[in-house]
Amino acid sequence: MLRWLGAGLVVLAGGMAGQELSRDYLCRPRELRGLLGGPNLLQTEISYATPLPEALARVGKRLKGPVGELFCLVADRLAAGAGGNGAGVVWEEALDSFRSRMALKEEDLEVLRLLAGVLGTSLKEEQERHLTLARERLKLALTLAEEEARRYARLYRFLGWGAGVGLAVLLL
Repeated sequence: MLRWLGAGLVVLAGGMAGQELSRDYLCRPRELRGLLGGPNLLQTEISYATPLPEALARVGKRLKGPVGELFCLVADRLAAGAGGNGAGVVWEEALDSFRSRMALKEEDLEVLRLLAGVLGTSLKEEQERHLTLARERLKLALTLAEEEARRYARLYRFLGWGAGVGLAVLLL
């Protein structure tokens, strides 16, 4: 009886491990969709000549999850005067602190880093052009992330359950 209980726990642990591995593949497209709204909203705010910290705070309040929190954090740091070295440095620090909380890959974060170097340092038209470019890059990343989610999330779930069953059979 105890062996069967142990085997059941091994199968459950394998299944849960597979679910956990597939979670990042499923969360990344959701976060990219939220991130994709950021440049749209930011472009609207910049077109009205809103100061950058205020624009970022408004965008952060409209976006949900860690993406919205990221925009709010950058806005708070810029408003507090941490942007003395430039908005790019503040973005970099915020991205480093949020990296572990987000399922985004390094190439997704690189789009924000490139955008951060331009925000607040160039003319309105130049900023709008860079926001449009960032939006296009994020759309491409979203397409790739959705394809990866379809392919790998299911694979990791099945591998987790399969490994759990296989290990349980070996232990019995």
